[in-house]
Amino acid sequence: MKLLAGLWLLLLATPGVADWQVDPQGSHLGFASVKNELIAENHTFTDISGGVSASGQAGIVIALASVETKIPIRNERMQTMLFRVAEFPVATVTSALPINDFTALAIGNSSRHTLALTIDLHGARLEQEVMVKVTRSAEDAFEVSSLGPILLDASRFVLTDGIEALR
Repeated sequence: MKLLAGLWLLLLATPGVADWQVDPQGSHLGFASVKNELIAENHTFTDISGGVSASGQAGIVIALASVETKIPIRNERMQTMLFRVAEFPVATVTSALPINDFTALAIGNSSRHTLALTIDLHGARLEQEVMVKVTRSAEDAFEVSSLGPILLDASRFVLTDGIEALR
């Protein structure tokens, strides 16, 4: 099974404060699972948080129990069988951002960047590059979105036993 993730974050910075915070209500992390190599299903995580330090170190925390498939029994099965949230309650994504490039943007302007992400999921780590678009939407707000899906092979994150259990 492959996972295709798409990320859209709203980062808020308070003038005079060094750190930025992810706005959980204004952000979205969606993913699609592909089963039997034919059927794609869209899902989301509803509880994400994180921030960016003044030096550009970014971290996002995804509460895996917040998986939302629109089918309650599937949510529960993904939590217990696939993600094993009792043992692995969160996934994290970290990156070093070119913070000066972001802050140099005028309000309403955008730029594209290739970021090296470190994804820590289910006790395994993977580094992957992703192209993002950064838009300065206000003096104190930036929107960051992936420009395409982030393709993850479930076997790289030791999720294959969980996938088999779901079948």
